[in-house]
Amino acid sequence: MLPSPALPWFELARFRRSRLTRAAVAAVVVVPLFYGGLYTWANIDPTNNLDRVQAAVVNQDELIEVEGPDGETEPVSVGRLLAANLIGDDSPENYDWVLTDARDAQDGLADGDYKAVLTIPANLSAAATSTDDPESAVQGELDLKTNDAVNYVNGQVARSILQAARQALNAQVTETYLDNIYLSFSDLKVSLAEAADGAGELADGAEQLADGSAELAEGTGQLADGANALADGNRQLADGARQLDAGAGELADGLGELRRETAALPGQTRRLADGARQVAGGVDQLNAVVQQVVSTILRGTEDADALAATLRALAAQCRDAAPEGFDCGAIDQAAAQATTIVGGIRDEARTVGGQTQELSDGARQVADGAAELAGGVGQLSAAIGQAAGGAAELASATGQLSDGATEAARGADQLAAGVGELAAGAGQLADGAAELAQGARELRDGLREGAGEIPDYTEDERERLAQTAATPVEDAIERVNGVDSYGAGLAPYFIALALWVGAMAIYLLLRPFPRRALASTAGGWRTALAGYAPGLPLAALQALLLVGLVVGPLGISAARPLLFVGFALLTSACFLAINQMFVALFGAAGRFAALVFVSLQLTSAGGTYPVETAPGFFGFLHSLMPMTYAVSGLRNGIAGGDVGVWAAAVVLIAFTLGALAVTVLTAVRRQSVTVSRLHPTLTL
Repeated sequence: MLPSPALPWFELARFRRSRLTRAAVAAVVVVPLFYGGLYTWANIDPTNNLDRVQAAVVNQDELIEVEGPDGETEPVSVGRLLAANLIGDDSPENYDWVLTDARDAQDGLADGDYKAVLTIPANLSAAATSTDDPESAVQGELDLKTNDAVNYVNGQVARSILQAARQALNAQVTETYLDNIYLSFSDLKVSLAEAADGAGELADGAEQLADGSAELAEGTGQLADGANALADGNRQLADGARQLDAGAGELADGLGELRRETAALPGQTRRLADGARQVAGGVDQLNAVVQQVVSTILRGTEDADALAATLRALAAQCRDAAPEGFDCGAIDQAAAQATTIVGGIRDEARTVGGQTQELSDGARQVADGAAELAGGVGQLSAAIGQAAGGAAELASATGQLSDGATEAARGADQLAAGVGELAAGAGQLADGAAELAQGARELRDGLREGAGEIPDYTEDERERLAQTAATPVEDAIERVNGVDSYGAGLAPYFIALALWVGAMAIYLLLRPFPRRALASTAGGWRTALAGYAPGLPLAALQALLLVGLVVGPLGISAARPLLFVGFALLTSACFLAINQMFVALFGAAGRFAALVFVSLQLTSAGGTYPVETAPGFFGFLHSLMPMTYAVSGLRNGIAGGDVGVWAAAVVLIAFTLGALAVTVLTAVRRQSVTVSRLHPTLTL
């Protein structure tokens, strides 16, 4: 059975007596508008209005010059770039930055004109470009100052803005650095390719040198063989010359003795003729031997001439090859020396041949003279004397021939030894040139392989790679059931607070129990509802007006408007029942209890920061307070989520019924008259 309609009406009817009482009812209705509307309006979107806050930039950075990839110096001013980025950013999420000096910035921060001061140090550009030397590499430091005496939250916001600006600057500096690195890859690739071409040319030249050295080694081998043959021929010539010298000496001695004997034996002409014929025969034999030796010497000199021509050809090849560290003039000197020595031997051999031929002719003349000696001993004696003199001259000439042949033999031996060393050096040169060619080919192949592995980027590729490497990770933030603004996020918290204040205001105006109800015979539940029902339309009107203000003039959109309105009405009904309970239980002191209770709710509801960030006591209260569930339901109405909506509604209904039940019990108790009721201890 519902309570009599007259009981609630009587409670409301007393406010129709005057304009003042009617104004009091209107004031109670609009109280939540002031709380909820003003709080929400003040915090509607602070992060998108930071451009109204003035901050100062003091740029002390010194411009420096660095060497670019093309070898030319380029000016670098990182501080100027950072200051320009801050001042040129007119977005509402950024401060209104002003470029000024240090004194003005310090004074402005002290008196609150500047909410933040960013000082760019003098070494910022030097630090940003110090990555080439690991020993001198340093990090630049930005000096940000805020004044917590002016506003604490501003310091947090300033740090966030500076962090975003620093990250953007770091990314830009890194992008420039990486672009230079990628550009150096292309330059290095070109340099390696040029080095590989040079190594290829070196390999070709080394191969040509190896081929020429091999030919030189082969030619000097032939020259060594010829020099050895010349040395053998010269040694034979020396032996023959010594034999000739010995024979000529014996001839001179024999002719001298013959002259002495013919002087004593002028009558023995016949025997002299016979001896002369023997001497002529011996001289002919000697002449034949000498002529044979001379022919051998002349043939040896022809080989020596061919050897000298070979040496001159080798010297020409050596000059064409131009081997490093080898004197090609030594070959020409050896050829000239061989030609000189051979020419001397040839002349001496021809002279000895002519002399022996003359000796042979003279011996025949002696024989003829000996034959004629029979006719004239005097003429024979004179002829023998002449022959003895010619034999002495022959002995002297053959001695000279022997000495020359011995010297020629020693020179030929030296020539053979030098040509042997030349052949060995030419062989070593050929081996070294072959190794050089092999090493040059390996170097060429290695350089070409290395150049092939080094990337060559275009300008667009360098820019894309530098951007990717400078900022390898980008933010991809997705807010599930996101709201439009900071104010929209805090609106559920402010609305719950405003509705609580509105419920408190209602029971500043209304009584928890109408006096008629207490004096009547109505039951406790009828009495409780008689005090609750008059305030319910006022609370509902408070909720509807507040919701209309939030979604209307304040412009906060509700993703689930019916849920938003329903939870606002349910919250106001719940808070109304709780405030009625406090006033019913404690009388005027119940309003103080309501203030204490709302303070506990505000600190544990998690309306701003997550409740997990608060001390554990508030986390314990979080699930025990009705405002927690009111804020949760209102949030789902604005954001559009479905996080514990039905559970929150059930809890608020349970709090409402529980508060009404306590009020019913209180009404039953209040209907009994006691001394303490007649004479209360404390009256407010």
